[in-house]
Amino acid sequence: MSGDTAQSRRLSKSRRILTWLVIAIAVVAASYVLLGKSALLDVERVEIYGLHRVALAEVEERLGFHSGDPLLSVNSEEEARKLEVLPWVQVVDIERKWDGLITVDITERRAVALAMVAPKQWALIDSFGRVLTGGLSNPPDLPRLSGVHAAGVPGSYMMEDSKALLSVLGAFPSDLVLRVRSLRRDADGEIVGSLTSGEEVVFGDEDRLAAKVVALVTVLSHLGDQNRNDKYIDVSTPTEVVVRGEDKRTASP
Repeated sequence: MSGDTAQSRRLSKSRRILTWLVIAIAVVAASYVLLGKSALLDVERVEIYGLHRVALAEVEERLGFHSGDPLLSVNSEEEARKLEVLPWVQVVDIERKWDGLITVDITERRAVALAMVAPKQWALIDSFGRVLTGGLSNPPDLPRLSGVHAAGVPGSYMMEDSKALLSVLGAFPSDLVLRVRSLRRDADGEIVGSLTSGEEVVFGDEDRLAAKVVALVTVLSHLGDQNRNDKYIDVSTPTEVVVRGEDKRTASP
């Protein structure tokens, strides 16, 4: 008899605990709904930062919320993904604040090269191979990529054969990358570059590209110190650089 009483008490206690849990969950859920609909938790204002290339109207058109919408209805990750579809947008950080302020911080992409879209039409490309624009007949003075697949529509990415060329550009020091006029793949698929000062640079295959750029930078510095005007530099084997002058005679820097 005493055992039945103890068991009954335990069951009664468990029911009370369960009842309070259900009530607590219901209160939390109701509070969430009420707060979400309350004017005290509406979107009061939206501040957008980081725009240089992207138009404000483009951003506002893609955002799925406006002033007066419930603050809790704003899904920051989903809204960021909508904006990152724009060709120039790299990263978006959206932050909600309880005073009703939403900040949209946009990091834009930076053009590092040009890729052909059609004859005499060049698109801006970023370091990841993202196509930033349509074809431009008067593009800015950036390195031109050739011997690779043409650029697609804005927002798409260059094909695989462009990656090594972009890796070469990325390995250059910022003060020397401006000397690169063009990079191309030749008929054998090897990488060849032209500098604004007239040198033709053979990088060869895709192996050890960073080491090849380091070797090139060293050779260019040495040639400058020596006032030499050699026009052909082969860094395809970075430990055995070959420099040639206009008369095709092989020399060592």
